[in-house]
Parts: sequence; structure tokens; C-alpha cells
Amino acid sequence: MENFTGYDGSQYHIGSRVELHPGTDLWMRGARYGVVIGSSITERDRVKIQLDKLPNRKFSCSEDQLRAIS
Repeated sequence: MENFTGYDGSQYHIGSRVELHPGTDLWMRGARYGVVIGSSITERDRVKIQLDKLPNRKFSCSEDQLRAIS
């Protein structure tokens, strides 16, 4: 299983619940949490998440834009 490292140093993987970094536009608009659904080949868009508040939208970002939550 592929592990990712969040902005706070926490480890997470596909299927984990995560929070977006507070500096992102989506976090400021209220879409703060989601579930990791996959990863891509490129380094820039490495982690893909399904957002809780926007169920029809997938969000891609680098792994250091997220952190694991319990």
C-alpha cells in the first residue's frame, strides 16, 4: 500500500480520511475534509480525494497539501 506524508508529518494512504491545508481555497470555502481515492503518476497531482461537501467533485493535489485525521 502506498503511503503519503501530510503537511504535519502524519502518514496516510488510499482510503484514509484527510483534511485539506488551511491555505487552500477549497478549505476557506468550507470543503475541508475528504477521503483519499487514488494517486496519479505526476508529482504535482499526486493524491486524489473525494470531498465530503462536494460529492460530485474529485480534487487532486500534492501529498503535502493534506493531513490525516482520525
